[in-house]
Amino acid sequence: MTLFIILIAALVIFVLYLYFGQKRERTSGYTPYVEALSALLEDNEDIAIKKFKEAVSLDSGLIDAYIRLGDLYRKRGDVSRAVQIHQSLTVRPTLKKHEEKKVYYALVNDLLATTRYNKAVSFLKEILKIDKHDKHAQELILKIYEDTGNYGDCIALYEESGVKVKEDKRHAFYYASYANNKLKDLTEKNTDVEKDAVNLFKKALKILPNSLTALYYFGDYYEQRGNLKKAKECYHKLITKHPDRAFLIIDKFEKVYYELGLFDEIIPVYEKIFHANPKNFAVGLALAALYEKKNDLDAAQALYSKLSEKYPKSSLLRLRLLKSKVKDESLMDEITEIENEVGNKSFKCTNCGFDAEKFSFLCPKCHAIESFLLYL
Repeated sequence: MTLFIILIAALVIFVLYLYFGQKRERTSGYTPYVEALSALLEDNEDIAIKKFKEAVSLDSGLIDAYIRLGDLYRKRGDVSRAVQIHQSLTVRPTLKKHEEKKVYYALVNDLLATTRYNKAVSFLKEILKIDKHDKHAQELILKIYEDTGNYGDCIALYEESGVKVKEDKRHAFYYASYANNKLKDLTEKNTDVEKDAVNLFKKALKILPNSLTALYYFGDYYEQRGNLKKAKECYHKLITKHPDRAFLIIDKFEKVYYELGLFDEIIPVYEKIFHANPKNFAVGLALAALYEKKNDLDAAQALYSKLSEKYPKSSLLRLRLLKSKVKDESLMDEITEIENEVGNKSFKCTNCGFDAEKFSFLCPKCHAIESFLLYL
């Protein structure tokens, strides 16, 4: 009986040892993990990496520690090591769905850091298999497609996915940009491709009749093909519906009107726009230049003076005003040279403030559509 009691006691002690011993083993990685998080808060990456390594060596089940360790390596520029750590987690059969998503997002960030866009998209699609309503994954795929100019894929995702709130401006932009890309890729005349492009332009304008992108690209298409009447329609609609974007087409607008013998119709268009908005720098400048061509120097100088009141720091306006008053041709040529040097344009995104030297219908920083304005 005494032996039996001793055996039972020994068994109880053994079970308790296994239970508490394994519990300590399981939780022993927790302390360095917490220390690593604390080091991150203090921006001490060296300590954080050391402690995350210690944590996962003690407890391989700390998925978040692995993810954060890989993220730190990516931040330090060692993307291949980050991918290796994060990729190793994908083969674990015990991962919960929310852990799987975190791992895939970490891999997406790794791949975006090395511009491996196609692979990043494949992992984002894996996330959507886990959670088809993951809005962030959908938005990231769209941004990647936008950055890489895959507007056909943008259209497919935008129309077929769970994107519930569709923005007509963006939707039309996709169609117009897709059409324009088709035309840019043409190496020789191809009637079928051109027909497809025209249908895409028409689809864009059906979605949004005043689409800035569609009107610009469609007008340019007609102008390049010699269909000046159609080009005129697009340009006229653009400049009257989007007068603050007139700077995009003033040269093209005037060229088409001139070749159609309608040059005298330009001034009334410009005057109407400028009277509605006296701060429209591009239209005001173009109107003053036309006054000069008609030898109406008083009207030109009055307009330059009015613009100078709105833009007192503009060197370009002062040069134009000075040039309109001089008679010496050599001096006028010299002023023109200086004018060309100071007349460089720059553009600013009205959504995020991003500055660009070249106009774009898509902001590369915040991905806003048609957000750039002429910056003075």
